[in-house]
Amino acid sequence: MKFKLVQLAAVGTLLLTPATLFAHEEATGVVKERMDLMETQKDAMKVLGAMAKGQTPFDAAKATAAAKEIEDTSARIQGLFPEGSGGHPSEAKPEVWTQWAEFTTDIENLASAAAALEESVSSESPEWKAKFKDVIDACKTCHKTFRAEKKD
Repeated sequence: MKFKLVQLAAVGTLLLTPATLFAHEEATGVVKERMDLMETQKDAMKVLGAMAKGQTPFDAAKATAAAKEIEDTSARIQGLFPEGSGGHPSEAKPEVWTQWAEFTTDIENLASAAAALEESVSSESPEWKAKFKDVIDACKTCHKTFRAEKKD
């Protein structure tokens, strides 16, 4: 379990590539807003991932803040994908709009997983790492279907 969690956190860290950085520089409007929001979520995931991997000591206050950040930003995702906001430099696949119900379900699943993680870390439950894995899985599920692969 611990090794798999470390692997998942490493995959999450690799999501930020030079191609992603350049895409962000080109983005404007709602596309830039959603890329910035995803960066905020990624930063919160890094805080939690470092604790899960034992790179930093567990800090309930920081972990709770990070989980809350993911939950709060999840509530804004849907509004950042208006029809017609795909295409370069967006990383969103057309499936966002053709499979809208599945997309919004994935967002709801992320928000629920983040809320469960927030509760778990705030109470310092020993199960918090499993709840963190649920958040990672929710991110991966959505990205697999709705986020385009970057080509360097």
